Amino acid sequence: MNIKDEHINNVCLLLDQLVGNVTFKNLFTGYGFFHKEETMFAIWQNKKLYLRGEDELAIQLSKLGCEPFTTNELNKRFVLSQYYALSDQVMRNNMLCRKLIILSIQQIRNQKLDRTLRKLNRLKDLPNLTIKHERALIKVGITDVAMLREIGAENALVELKKSGSGATLDFYWKLVCALQNKNSQFLSQSEKERLLKKLNEILRKNGLKGYRKLDDE
Repeated sequence: MNIKDEHINNVCLLLDQLVGNVTFKNLFTGYGFFHKEETMFAIWQNKKLYLRGEDELAIQLSKLGCEPFTTNELNKRFVLSQYYALSDQVMRNNMLCRKLIILSIQQIRNQKLDRTLRKLNRLKDLPNLTIKHERALIKVGITDVAMLREIGAENALVELKKSGSGATLDFYWKLVCALQNKNSQFLSQSEKERLLKKLNEILRKNGLKGYRKLDDE
């Protein structure tokens, strides 16, 4: 990816071509780039594109010659250590650049989801779940959100199925989406088929009968 024109519209257009749905906003530290108008994944400042990355992604960026954001020329006290200036090696490789941007966006979304779920404690406070679902989960020893996150939707359904406590596919969809903080009604057919395959593998490993098809309750 070769940025010849520092004009922000051109930079935004290039990013949009790589991952789609990219917009920008003028920030006090430069320009912020957003995916789907909600996830800020990069900053444009001083003719450099800084991508946000932490942990393993930060290590990967460093190995590719991307240096961390150190100081803001307008405000020496302002530091964004989790942002890395994309090196020429990255900028010249569209596929690599796209891969890193997608990893950054996914990482940010996962962090937001983690913070959201940590604020919740009661199971019924999760999306899709009611007091009825909460009671069924408590009966099999899953008492709060932290425990559900630890055990996962598939293993939760294993426990429900073992106890005979309403282990339906609809309950499974609700559990999966609850842990993603989204409405289960928006699950697509292909997503359900993929999840069903995953669920059946775990059910059979636990000596339980799997579901033959999506409408098999």
